[in-house]
Amino acid sequence: MSIEVLIITKDEEANLPHTLASLQGWTQRIWVVDSGSSDRTVEIARAAGCEVRMQEWQGYAKQKNWALDTLPLTADWVLIVDADEAVTPALRDALVSRSNRSSEANDPIGYYINRHFVFLGGVIRHSGYYPSWNIRFFRRGRARYEDRLVHEHLVVDGPVGYIAEDLIHFDRRPLEHHISKHNRYSTLEAQAIFAQEQAPGVKLEARLFGDGPARRRWFKRHIYPRLPCKFLFRFAYMYFLKCGFLDGLTGLRFALFISSYELHIELKLIELRMQSREACQRSSGERTPPVQGGSLD
Repeated sequence: MSIEVLIITKDEEANLPHTLASLQGWTQRIWVVDSGSSDRTVEIARAAGCEVRMQEWQGYAKQKNWALDTLPLTADWVLIVDADEAVTPALRDALVSRSNRSSEANDPIGYYINRHFVFLGGVIRHSGYYPSWNIRFFRRGRARYEDRLVHEHLVVDGPVGYIAEDLIHFDRRPLEHHISKHNRYSTLEAQAIFAQEQAPGVKLEARLFGDGPARRRWFKRHIYPRLPCKFLFRFAYMYFLKCGFLDGLTGLRFALFISSYELHIELKLIELRMQSREACQRSSGERTPPVQGGSLD
């Protein structure tokens, strides 16, 4: 069983025991990289026999790339899971089977893994969130995360394949945590979009008929900036076009929740553009007109 696992954590006491239970008995080693948990996360990881490393938070992609570059990984294959995810028995068997195969010249060196979301006690099987493909399983030393503030993806330097068996995404922390997380993510997402607008630089591949990440990049570069009321489009896309209504009340709640996240991105992006214009006006000596209107408080 030549598989090592990497988990990035901070304050995952409620989730980590479920994740680790799904990894025991079939992995060579489990690495937990913690960025300063204030709960029992580190204690739980060590009690389960994990190798724990402490590392100050650098950002989602940078933190994972630091782990891939720094940890003394020795297994042929690396699996990356989040602390609120669990490997199903079917997925476990598929991963072990692939890790035990003798390699051929054109065999995949990275695999997309499917996952489903649990939201307010219900399973999301539609809404554009299922299937949800992400590269999580790859040969050691052959993949790195793209340099992005949020929603980062692994980039593999070779052929990739797909494993259909599900990874379960089930965050057991209260909804307040999810709302706080979305507030933080929406800020990072707005900053990432604004940074691309200001200094496009070198871009990763974006193709309409490419793989999942390439299609998302194409949409975000060519369609997203032109959409009016993006949060309304997001709701209609999830609930009607992607059949979120088939998930019942859970599907409606989930579409509303995600579309509110889209609204926050849109408003924060508007704010960043305004701040940029005001900074340019100040640097050029122009006077900025006072903002009209009352306080939100």
